[in-house]
Amino acid sequence: MFSGSIVALVTPFSQGKVDENALQDLVSWQIAQGTQGIVTCGSTGEGALLTKSERDRVISLVIEVAHKRVPVIVGCGAPSTQEVVQMAQDAKRLGADAILIVTPYYVKPSQEGLYQHFLNVHNSTDLPIIAYNNPGRANVEISIDLFLRLTELPNIVALKDSTNDISRPALMCSRLSKPFNLLCGDDPYTSAYLGQGGDGCISITANVAPKLCKELMDAWKNNDRANFNLLTQRLIPLHLSMVAEVNPCPIKYAVSALGKIKNELRLPYLPVTSITEEKVRSAMKAVGIL
Repeated sequence: MFSGSIVALVTPFSQGKVDENALQDLVSWQIAQGTQGIVTCGSTGEGALLTKSERDRVISLVIEVAHKRVPVIVGCGAPSTQEVVQMAQDAKRLGADAILIVTPYYVKPSQEGLYQHFLNVHNSTDLPIIAYNNPGRANVEISIDLFLRLTELPNIVALKDSTNDISRPALMCSRLSKPFNLLCGDDPYTSAYLGQGGDGCISITANVAPKLCKELMDAWKNNDRANFNLLTQRLIPLHLSMVAEVNPCPIKYAVSALGKIKNELRLPYLPVTSITEEKVRSAMKAVGIL
């Protein structure tokens, strides 16, 4: 259901407010470039820093412009299960195609607590759910045993896996009893993740190089290993530049360097340093997008 190159879309701001025109233009451009899905209000989109009314407006605008040409997936994450249930229901009301549910951050629940969290959200909506494993931000991990329990819930159809342990997809695939989409959540590991059984990537880099990210997925799908290897090597410096500082600070600068948005973030995020700016610009020039 969810595979290929999916962008974790930035949220543009102008003078402290959501830049609605820039947001709409980004969605149109992403689709024209071949992006196969859009995540809005995720961590790259500064979703945790948006007000309730801003979230609703951003989701509505993305859905309106996408117009069912690609799936729109809404990021839903909070320490409180009750709050995530409300986010999921809001996403359904606004017309989302799916929701991305990150593990609760800060509160450090047990594996059983994580299961009950996902179960409660699952039972609150009929939207397809992508579970999101991001131990670097949430400080808890969806273990492989827990993952297998989650796959038994019919509306949980995919996993976004932000991990540098690329043995995970092979281990998960070896124990799966039904089709399930495994999506890499960290661009530098995407090619290796695909080789271990992954189906695609929810990508930061796709914000600035959507066509190249889609070409990488096509090369893998078409068994074009020569082109796949070339694209992997071509993209890796760009991927690494996007994590030179905490996401979404480098990618916000990169998209602004393309002239598509202003380099404006919400506190406590700050613009990247001049050193990181140079790394990002150099990597963008090297792949021919700047």
